[in-house]
Amino acid sequence: MNNQTPIFSELCRYRGEDHLRLHMPGHAGGRGINEVLQSIAAIDVTEVAGMDDYHLPQGIIAESQRLLARAVGAGESFYLVNGASSGIHALFMSMAADGEQILLPRSCHRSFFGGMVLSGMMPVYIPSQIDDELGLELAIKVSEVEKCLAQNPDVKAVFITSPSYFGTCSDIESMAAIAGQYNKYVLVDEAHGGHFPFHNDYPAPALAQGAMAAVNGLHKTWPVLNQGACLHLSPGFPEHDRLRQSISLLTTTSPSYPLLASIELARMYMEQEGSHQLEQAKQWSGEYKEKINKIKGLRCYGEELNERIDIAGVDPLKMVVAMPGLQLSGYQMSKILRKQYNIQTEMENENVILAMFSPLHEKADWERFYQALQEIAAGYAGSKRNSLRIEAPPVAEVVLSPREAWQSAKKQVKLADSINLISGEMIAVYPPGIPCLLPGECISAEVMDYLYYVIDSGARIQGPEKPNLNYIQVID
Repeated sequence: MNNQTPIFSELCRYRGEDHLRLHMPGHAGGRGINEVLQSIAAIDVTEVAGMDDYHLPQGIIAESQRLLARAVGAGESFYLVNGASSGIHALFMSMAADGEQILLPRSCHRSFFGGMVLSGMMPVYIPSQIDDELGLELAIKVSEVEKCLAQNPDVKAVFITSPSYFGTCSDIESMAAIAGQYNKYVLVDEAHGGHFPFHNDYPAPALAQGAMAAVNGLHKTWPVLNQGACLHLSPGFPEHDRLRQSISLLTTTSPSYPLLASIELARMYMEQEGSHQLEQAKQWSGEYKEKINKIKGLRCYGEELNERIDIAGVDPLKMVVAMPGLQLSGYQMSKILRKQYNIQTEMENENVILAMFSPLHEKADWERFYQALQEIAAGYAGSKRNSLRIEAPPVAEVVLSPREAWQSAKKQVKLADSINLISGEMIAVYPPGIPCLLPGECISAEVMDYLYYVIDSGARIQGPEKPNLNYIQVID
């Protein structure tokens, strides 16, 4: 078992030497810091002797990153102290100059849009596929990726998200093989899949399936402080030097050493305990999904999703619970869990709640969640509630690059007066969580009809400055 922790060990050594700290940060080892944070403040240091340099690592940070790469099977790994978003931004900046194209899903994380603003890249969107039962996009169709590559031979790369927020994985291996036929490579936002390398019965990691790079939001499933993330590369990543420079450009010159240490300690934990903990979690997930599915009015989704087209794996740690036989929406269910049972779920929409377990949860936690659902279902049983199903939005024409749209002057106009104007803001509908408009896209008659359809449906709208959509921001 690997018990090497060069960063944490050096921090502990420095703390033990009891220096008079005449350097940053200003709390000088914890002075004036609330007692709750005292132990963290004691190892909150700057790049003094022995602490290496995040931007040019040659000592403990370099060694710690090598240990991480070895643990997950990467050619090289980089620590990220500004979340997975900074890794996604860096990948965009490493790849291209203004106007080059990137193939990506419409349902991608907002950091993809930020990456295009920073890099100047132009999006080519993979058509969305909405699951009929859940009303969500669960996986990216391999056939659509192939079709898009054939129709857009100039794209720089394919950049997808897998696993989805809901734990369903796309077939990266097939996509990588197809992309290779076009001399392209696949990049993966694997923010929710950092634990995959540590158990063979979980979905295969992106790099193991042929991806050239993958970004993990380690704080999502590892015992890591919030913001802790990493970027992994396969050997031969074509823009290595530019990527390293991009990470440096996007990262503070005062990286958090407690955050770096938490990533390092979590890597050691996952190497030593991860397989056992993930095995237990997998067993409990199967057990409690089966029990929840016996509760009248509830439906919990699991391994059976693997049978659906283009889904190549399901993360057992994600519990997606629908309540088709209860007089409750997902929003109402989440509120009851929080207020009456002191249980906070990860997210909710009109149709489902998402409970996100980690390798650190105990069986008592699974049982508590189950018992709460059982009691709530008993109290809200009744006539079947109609689930909200929203169609995938029409494909809007990209008129301006995300960068051009970001830099353009904007104004508010009435929605009814916006037809054929260029959107200056994002408008996304939940469910399914796919933007129907992004900055720089034309508000066509078809898009306008969809927006009115969404408003009439009662779906939740996110993104616009005026959430009721009486007004919309457009390019001036």
